[in-house]
Amino acid sequence: MCRDWRLWKPSRAQIPPEGDWLIWLFLGGRGAGKTRAGAEWVRGVVEGGAQRIALVAPTFNDVREVMIEGPSGLMNIGPEAGRPRYEASRKRVVWPGGAVGHAFSAEDADGLRGPQFDFAWGDEVAAWSNPQRVIDTLRMGLRLGDHPRLMLTTTPRPIPALKRLVKQAGVELSHQPTADNAANLAPGFLDAMNAAYGGSALGRQEIEGILIDDPPGALWTRAQVEACFAETVPDLDRIVVAVDPPASGGPRSDE
Repeated sequence: MCRDWRLWKPSRAQIPPEGDWLIWLFLGGRGAGKTRAGAEWVRGVVEGGAQRIALVAPTFNDVREVMIEGPSGLMNIGPEAGRPRYEASRKRVVWPGGAVGHAFSAEDADGLRGPQFDFAWGDEVAAWSNPQRVIDTLRMGLRLGDHPRLMLTTTPRPIPALKRLVKQAGVELSHQPTADNAANLAPGFLDAMNAAYGGSALGRQEIEGILIDDPPGALWTRAQVEACFAETVPDLDRIVVAVDPPASGGPRSDE
C-alpha cells in the first residue's frame, strides 16, 4: 500500500496553509479527513526536526484510540520504518529519530502547565470540557524551537472559544465538508446522513462542518425556525402572508 501522503492527493484543506500563522484551525464535518490531516501535519513537523509535540483530545482514551492508534492516527501513516511506538505507561509516542509526542486529556488543563513544546495538535476542540482554558494553557507551553505552532481540528459547534478563535490574528482557517472525503467513507454513509439531517442546523454543523450561530438579539433563532418545519403540508384553513414594508416613509413604503 502506498504510504506517501502526497500520492493520496489530499485536498487543499488538508494541506498546511502557507504564511506566518500561529494556529491552523481545521473545521470539518464528520469523516471529513480532519484526523488524517492532523496526523500528517505532525508527521511532517517531526520529519522537519520537531522534538516535542503535545497531543490533546477530549480524553486520554481519545488521544490513544483516534490520534495515535486510529486508522488515520500517527502509528498507521507514513513508511513503517519511520512510525512511532507507543509507550502506554508514559502516555507518549516516540519516533525513531527521538521526537516525542506527549498525550494530554483536555479534562486536565493543569496537566499542560509544566511541559513545553515546539508544536501541538489538538483534536475535537469543540468537545473539550473547558476549551478556552486548555487552549490558553497549551499556547503558553509552545515556547521551543524557531516557530512553535498549534493545529486544532474539530467538527464545529458555536461555543465561545471557537467563535473567538476564528477572529484572532495569526489564525489560519481551513474548512472541509464530509462530501469532500466521501471516497474514503463507507458506501451509502453520506447519502444516509443527508437523508436524515440534510438541510437542518445539525446537518450543516456535523456534515457540512459549518460553524453556525445566531446573530446577537435575533428575534427568531434557527432552532425556532427549524422546529416549524413539516415533512408534509397539512390541510390549511387559511394562509397568512406577512409583509414587512420599508419604514423609510418613501413613495413605495406602503406598497
